[in-house]
Amino acid sequence: MVTIVQGQAVALFAFDVGYEVSLQEVSSLFASSPVQPLSRKRQTPSYLQYNDPPPQVLNLGETPAIGAEGSGQLQATVFGFGAISLAFRWPLRLAVDQLPQLSRHLYGLELEKQARSRVSSLMEKLRPAIARPQLSNLVEDYYLFILEELDAPLKAEELLERHRATLAQVLRFETLPLSSEQQEEALSQSVSYYENDLVLVDWNASIIYDRDHYDTVNVLELINVELLEARYIDAQLDRQVGSYEGLVQKRFVWPIPLRTPYRQAIEELAELRLEYSLLSERVDNALKLIGDLYLAKVHAAATKRFYLREWEAAIAQKLDIVANLYQLLTDRLGSIQGQTLELVIIVLILFEVVMAFVRGG
Repeated sequence: MVTIVQGQAVALFAFDVGYEVSLQEVSSLFASSPVQPLSRKRQTPSYLQYNDPPPQVLNLGETPAIGAEGSGQLQATVFGFGAISLAFRWPLRLAVDQLPQLSRHLYGLELEKQARSRVSSLMEKLRPAIARPQLSNLVEDYYLFILEELDAPLKAEELLERHRATLAQVLRFETLPLSSEQQEEALSQSVSYYENDLVLVDWNASIIYDRDHYDTVNVLELINVELLEARYIDAQLDRQVGSYEGLVQKRFVWPIPLRTPYRQAIEELAELRLEYSLLSERVDNALKLIGDLYLAKVHAAATKRFYLREWEAAIAQKLDIVANLYQLLTDRLGSIQGQTLELVIIVLILFEVVMAFVRGG
């Protein structure tokens, strides 16, 4: 029986808390607290860099135990583009064969309510640093099972071969064995660099077999935040595009030709397109992975599992709809202004004709 000597179970919950967060102000607000930029166990390589300033990590104290290993730790990672990722971390020391029961138990704890309460309290403390603070109803959760050290060191291939069924169960939070087809699907996105490291990425969880897992965890946490922001942008565009489509379908009535609802809508559409285009760009540019094949593969595997490209395509399509609505309303406003000008000219001509008739009489 292979036992995990050292490891971690991590539950991630990502929230959108506002338009933007001043990370410098976060540092000043928590000057007496253990707040620090993301750091690494080793020197940060040139290919793995967060935008300046980097996200800020806040240690929020202990969290109740999930097993016999004692309490865990709660951390919050604050991102400048208006997101906070909460991480519940517990020590992991048990037999590999017991992981499915633990994963199922962890998934059944319904930590989302606790996470939302904690992030809401944190927002109150961070409010001076948040532009347009508002806690979104959306949340994105993800789970990590990190195997740092086993009592019987195994190569990645050996771990996967001996415990294939168990690892698939962990990723799907199942206690009963999965079919061969489901095992294949759950384990299809795997990344390995050295012979003794392995990352298995699924849509609800990942398993990381690696002593030096810090960068991998950060990439997966950021991808989870990216998914949250993609869902947030998509939902906002859905809501607002619907209201403007209603305005387009409602034909303009002429009683007061110099007044039109289109001018304000045009300004709002221009701001809407710019705001969400900038947010998408800031999220995409939060982390640079240029030149690192391993982390780029981890990023690609998670991107595929999370259907991020599909979300991004949907957002791009809706931004195109916003652009089309903007153009349509602009054209309609131009037409109304032209018709109004024609009416004014006709009125002036009639006025001159009447005045000439009066003077002639």
